[in-house]
This record gives sequence, C-alpha cells and structure tokens, in this order.
Amino acid sequence: MRRRFLGGACVAALLACLVAGCGGDSFDRVAISGTVTCEGMESPSGGIIATPAQPGTEAPNVSAPLSNGKFSVPRDQGPVPGSYIFEISVLVPGKQPPPGESPEGEVETGPEITYRKTIEIPEGGSDSLSIELTSADLVGGSAGTPSGEI
Repeated sequence: MRRRFLGGACVAALLACLVAGCGGDSFDRVAISGTVTCEGMESPSGGIIATPAQPGTEAPNVSAPLSNGKFSVPRDQGPVPGSYIFEISVLVPGKQPPPGESPEGEVETGPEITYRKTIEIPEGGSDSLSIELTSADLVGGSAGTPSGEI
C-alpha cells in the first residue's frame, strides 16, 4: 500500500496546532525555511517530518510541505534548536497520477522516494537551511529511485 505522506504530514501539522492551542506551548521554538536539492531531480516536491535526534528530549516534532524545492515552518510551529532527524519524502517526477484518477475521498500522491538526514537547527532558527540529498541518504524500501525510474 502506498504511503500517503502528504496527508499524514497535514494531519500531524493539524494535531500539533490543536495540541499547542491558542496560548502556544512552553517550547522555545524557532522559524526555519530553506531549500532541498536531490540528485537527479530539479525542484523536488513532497513533504518533511523532523523528529528530535535525541529521544526523550520532549522537543516537538515538525512537519512541512516541500514545494518546488522549498519549505518553511513558522516559529509557532517550528522546532527548538538542536539536532533533528529529517525524513524527506520526494514525489517521483513524471509518475504522478492524472487529476481525478484517485478513488473518491483519497489523495493519491503516486510513488515517492524517502530520504533521512540529520540536521542541526541553530539557535535563532534559519531562513536559509540547505539540505542536499544523495543516494547515501535513501531509506530502504523507497518506492522509486532518484532518477525517477521505476
């Protein structure tokens, strides 16, 4: 069964907003944004989920859509400074289903490739994170290949 990463990322982001509520939370969050480059693909799209690299820190998980190689997380939904494991799912170009071909009520994203990379979030955040994905970052069992060939 294909993963519905973008739908899951949206649900995770919504749950994070609901848990945070109107009054915010006790985390000293920072805003982050930047670009993702991926060998063999120009301006990748997909989604990002970032979890603290150190289990038990109670730092928040973060998610964001990736569109045309760019992502952005505002401060109120952002991470705290420190080390995070970014899991980045990139949609395979040219392999997405035509609009309207998915079963009613489902959002089909088509094949995707998943990468994992540890990123350090600096104090004060960053508006210029640059994440370069290579074959060494591929997660086993990804649905595609960096060249987009399946």
